[in-house]
Amino acid sequence: MALSELNLKKLYQTKKVDIVEVMMAPALKESIHYDLGSGYFSLGSLAELASGLVPYIKHGGNVRVVTSVELSEEDARIFHNGLQLQESDVIAKIKEKVNDSVTDENALLQLDVITNLIAAGRIELKVAYMPDGLYHEKIGFFSDAEGNSIYFSGSSNATVSGIRKNWENITVLASWWGDDELIAEQQEYYEDLWADNVDELKVISFPEAEKEDLLHKYKISPDFDTAAQKMLNGNRRGRKKKELYDYQKIAVSQFLDNDGRHFFEMATGTGKTFTAVKAIIKLAEKNENLSVVVLVPQIDLQTQWEKAFSDENISPLFLGGYANGTETEYNLSTFLINAFNDEEINVVVSTYDTFFSKAYKRIAKMTSARLIVVDEAHNLSPKQISYLPKGFKYRLGLSATPERYNPNETDKIIDYFTGHKIETYKYTIEEAINAGYLSEYLYYPVFVHLSDEDFESYKNYTKQVMYALNEEPRDQKKITDILTKRSSVVKKCNNKLLKLRDMVNGRCHQLFDFKNSVVYCGHGKDYETDDSIIDSVTRILAVDGKYTVSQFTSKTINRAQVLDEFENENYGTLVAIKCFDEGVDVPKLDKIYIMASDALKRQTIQRRGRVLRTCAEAGKKVAYIYDFVALPPESVFEGLGVRNLVINEFKRAFEYARLARNKSDNSIILSEKMNAYGVAEEELEDEFETES
Repeated sequence: MALSELNLKKLYQTKKVDIVEVMMAPALKESIHYDLGSGYFSLGSLAELASGLVPYIKHGGNVRVVTSVELSEEDARIFHNGLQLQESDVIAKIKEKVNDSVTDENALLQLDVITNLIAAGRIELKVAYMPDGLYHEKIGFFSDAEGNSIYFSGSSNATVSGIRKNWENITVLASWWGDDELIAEQQEYYEDLWADNVDELKVISFPEAEKEDLLHKYKISPDFDTAAQKMLNGNRRGRKKKELYDYQKIAVSQFLDNDGRHFFEMATGTGKTFTAVKAIIKLAEKNENLSVVVLVPQIDLQTQWEKAFSDENISPLFLGGYANGTETEYNLSTFLINAFNDEEINVVVSTYDTFFSKAYKRIAKMTSARLIVVDEAHNLSPKQISYLPKGFKYRLGLSATPERYNPNETDKIIDYFTGHKIETYKYTIEEAINAGYLSEYLYYPVFVHLSDEDFESYKNYTKQVMYALNEEPRDQKKITDILTKRSSVVKKCNNKLLKLRDMVNGRCHQLFDFKNSVVYCGHGKDYETDDSIIDSVTRILAVDGKYTVSQFTSKTINRAQVLDEFENENYGTLVAIKCFDEGVDVPKLDKIYIMASDALKRQTIQRRGRVLRTCAEAGKKVAYIYDFVALPPESVFEGLGVRNLVINEFKRAFEYARLARNKSDNSIILSEKMNAYGVAEEELEDEFETES
């Protein structure tokens, strides 16, 4: 998106709107250049810039700042008495500011970010002063890759927090509004300012000695990425630490009583990761030196575990995912060495693939006290299940739903962690809702009819399944492949896109709001445009609905950053494929739209858990689930494929409706629909089909 596509106004009053949300953050996100002429120089004002600039810098942006020196009351008195300010006075004042003692942990972490950017040349500072006055203007420019420009001016400090706190007027000019000449004049002025070519105003480079002092004193991390992550973690640590709920305390207690072996079968959204970290800490209290291996199926879960450990002031190492090949080797060696040190908790978080392919043999030889934690354990492949290391004394498995299609594999997973000496600790989504640990929700099925063409494909695959089921010997892989293809027909149903467009454009009897929501869609192509379905969904929401949208898929380069921006409301809507089902914690999320779904009960639990997390800060009281339920073509009520489709779709619908606040209304609606196809509710009682 370009700057010209932003919905900007010519004048803002900061107490009437959030300038950061409506102007600064969106403009930074789309820009490649940001120039600022802003008020005072102080360590505080530099630190205030940090959180707002991190996303912009990560996108390749650079910053130039012309600022002045903050004067004390005594300085101001002398100034007003007519004494001229000399360059030596300015440098002395800068030195004083650099030498200011900063002890607040969050401020230090912010300064670590800023000083790393200064060291890398990503922020350039110059200082302006007048011998008989004070440089006090507040101006700024944004420019994007397409040549669009924004100029803003006002009395505000132009830092993100400054704009938020003060009552200010901000005037905006935009090149696409016909303000090109005015912006060009102001940009020419800024270039003169930067080059010290403005009469009666002196601009000097940030003194090298003071720059070195600043970097020496406040540059803690080796690079910007490390500093930014520390700041993010530090902000989280600054919050009040969470305490275990009663049901979580029971899980931890059982784990310890069973000599550090257990399986937590806890519904999505009930805090499996947090409970496991607390269990690790309690176990470590009984061991002088505990080495912990946490296995996760994907990078997003590494992010989640890093947050959970950081909240407890534990710094984990990483294998795979977060870490490239060199970092993985270094972290693995460090982890093995730390096993012999006096570290209270020695933790490594590894992706499944990296652990089993590169680290398994070396870690298996360790002799220290060891705990293995496997997150989303239902994702282990049969081969990985057989390779789970037998030498680990302590073991903890985690999953909302560990059941697999093959019951023998489920049994092997549970047995590895519990030795069948203890039942898995179960805490269901129903218990969590009733106890108030998860939000209540309203469920709305959105009925969509398959086209004749789509239904013909569905019937064809149904025939193939029938033939395969009657073959001897039965080929289960072949059956699963056919079911997957049949499921794909339903997921890619083009009428779902038409229905979405009607919902976004207000052409339905019910109003739909897609802000603060996740829209789940499937793989494949839009038959009408030949674009991918996810691109078509994104375009409908962004163009027709005017929502700020980001995609969230396995190909999204920085999913953690996308989630942070979604939390900060820079994006109103995420369009996701299956990778949003696991390892994502967005408490503010209050709506999900399900355009594509597997016929797996596990997925209904995972997706429901994503949106049911409580969030008092956002005033969240109830969540909303909108589910696209596929039906045969409008004129078709019987025949091949009809009952299969209705039963598969309504199994999911009744599961979502079962715990919804509007259960009674849905029971009537769903039953009436099913009766039209001659399907009774009792026929939905079998386990969900296994389709991928």
